[in-house]
Amino acid sequence: MSLLRVENLSIQFGGVRAIQDLDFTIDPGTVHSIIGPNGAGKTTLFNLITGVYRPTTGAIYLDDQPVTGRRPNELARMGMSRTFQNLQIMMNMTALENVMVGRHLHLNRNLLACLLRLPAITRGDRTARKRCIELMERVGLGGYINAEAGAMPYGALKRLEIARALAAEPTLLLLDEPAAGLNARETKEIDEVIVAVARAGVTVVLVEHDMKLVMGISDHILVLDYGRKLAEGTPEEVRNNPAVIAAYLGNV
Repeated sequence: MSLLRVENLSIQFGGVRAIQDLDFTIDPGTVHSIIGPNGAGKTTLFNLITGVYRPTTGAIYLDDQPVTGRRPNELARMGMSRTFQNLQIMMNMTALENVMVGRHLHLNRNLLACLLRLPAITRGDRTARKRCIELMERVGLGGYINAEAGAMPYGALKRLEIARALAAEPTLLLLDEPAAGLNARETKEIDEVIVAVARAGVTVVLVEHDMKLVMGISDHILVLDYGRKLAEGTPEEVRNNPAVIAAYLGNV
């Protein structure tokens, strides 16, 4: 049984068909990469899956439940979480506070109880704080727990976004260019984080241009070109596909 299933998915902006008749499935417990040239529709596809955009045609299923057109907050409750191509960090907060924001679905949000600071609220806050510290340590940010987010290096902020996404306890984690702008050491750190997340049982889907990272950690790769599926398969199958080599990869 697939965790995510996309059927005949298309979206049109004016006269431009950004995604065209796309079909694919993602199995649970895998690392699934989506690659393609700039403008191939990768981020648009992420926005369709996560409810930012509504498709023109087609359907999306999460754990066999139809979720086409569901809002992002509804999908988050169903176990879908994501990061963004451009950092979405609250720089005026601490690193730990940023991660705790991602935990809000698992907290008591009753207004009166929060105003009165009832014991259940304080216990929940302590539990959330402990869990978020664990997540920061898990992504290698144990040394930044009390740091101001605005003072953290770019590579650490990329991992902070992953920790915040994990705070929602997702079953499906979508990462939009997690290694963009990183140096070789920082990319290796992100690589290790993604592998560890997948080994812990979270299904990972990533859009990424770093082909060394993609080929090294992916179980399955989907290649897009002008919004259409060009190819899909294992890293070895994609690496040796003549159409992929001609359109994008070159000699990887």
